[in-house]
Amino acid sequence: IYQFAGTFAILGSLISIWHISSHVRKMNEPIIQRKIIAIMWMIPIYSVSSWLGLVFVEAQGYLSFLKDVYEAYVIYTFLSLLIAILGRGDRNVVIDQLTKQAESDHLNPPLYLGIPMISSRPTFPTPRHKAEAVLDQCQFFCMQFVFLRPITSIVTVIADEVYENRWEPTMPQLYMTLITNVSIFFAFSGLMKFYHVMKDELIWCNPFSKFLCIKGIVFMTFWQQVAISFIAHAIYEDNEDDNADEKATEWGKRAQSGLICVEMFFFAIAHCFVFPTDEWEVGYREKVTRRIKANFGDSLALRDFVKDVKTVMHSRKRNKQQHKVKCKQQPQGGGLGQESDIGGDSVKTSLIADSSYDGQFVIDGDDDDDGDESVQGWSRIEEYIHIIDDEGVSTSTITDENENDDLYLHAHVGDGSDSTASSSLTPAHIV
Repeated sequence: IYQFAGTFAILGSLISIWHISSHVRKMNEPIIQRKIIAIMWMIPIYSVSSWLGLVFVEAQGYLSFLKDVYEAYVIYTFLSLLIAILGRGDRNVVIDQLTKQAESDHLNPPLYLGIPMISSRPTFPTPRHKAEAVLDQCQFFCMQFVFLRPITSIVTVIADEVYENRWEPTMPQLYMTLITNVSIFFAFSGLMKFYHVMKDELIWCNPFSKFLCIKGIVFMTFWQQVAISFIAHAIYEDNEDDNADEKATEWGKRAQSGLICVEMFFFAIAHCFVFPTDEWEVGYREKVTRRIKANFGDSLALRDFVKDVKTVMHSRKRNKQQHKVKCKQQPQGGGLGQESDIGGDSVKTSLIADSSYDGQFVIDGDDDDDGDESVQGWSRIEEYIHIIDDEGVSTSTITDENENDDLYLHAHVGDGSDSTASSSLTPAHIV
């Protein structure tokens, strides 16, 4: 069991140290990545201390004290990480973002912990005061666990030297466990409240998966220990051995240490995906934000469809306008071969009649009223498409159309040196 657990402990520690060195080499955001490195040190600390506790069972209480203290520190560090991501080290920026949530009534007031008969519920004159109070309380809830956890751990270690039992009502270990539970509850309450309010601003860096990695380690070290201790005492309770309680405690400690060594290996691998170094490169946030916005639409090719619809609308409207201008400039009763001046350029309006025309695609422009209504209808649809497509597709589409117009004019201009075009044909008249 020592070799098996030690192998996983060494592998997990090596993976974690390699990942930490990657962040050190690519320190693009020092304020943020320092906190990430502090979180990732959990793996080596837990792996090494658990393996030593497996080998030296008598020293496991002191080694557990180290894990408990660092566990509380990591929970607060994670909240500090979220604050650093939002404000880049400026706390006022975070308060400003919380103020926006307070102005839209999306921010609940701080949890009232006073006694109703003695103290009154606090009021906030402005949304900014409310936002600052919420941030202070979230930080305080996580910070109290950092200071309270070492005290409960020290009391537990001292009590274990006298009599080691987690379920004896006459011993302080049970009450230290209850106090630790209450403290953890408030710490995670503050952390989850802050995350719930700011999750839209943090979604680009996947904070929930990061939280699960930390929460998973806390669960493995605390609730797993409680469950193993309960199972061990239940197994040895039926034995008539006088030392059954001591054997159950020792077996529970060894099982807990061995499981943590194995679990830290998998958490080290998870950290490589949850805390990648490229998250803090320049332009990463914008790239992920665009991908999140376009993820659903691109999977169904909706953006291509919108672009095609806009192309058809622009082409149809342009052809209508060209046909109306030509009809207005053309003299009444005029025949083929007449010339008209459009936009200052002399354009020859001779049309080439093709007897082979058999009803191919043509835009009928005889009824101007219908044409105006059609153009207005397409304009409304185009305005709606512009609202949907906010990524600037319209700019590239119009550019492509201008290039197509230039190609079309070059294709129909004669070889002469004068500026008179040989034909004013539009796509609606081409067979």
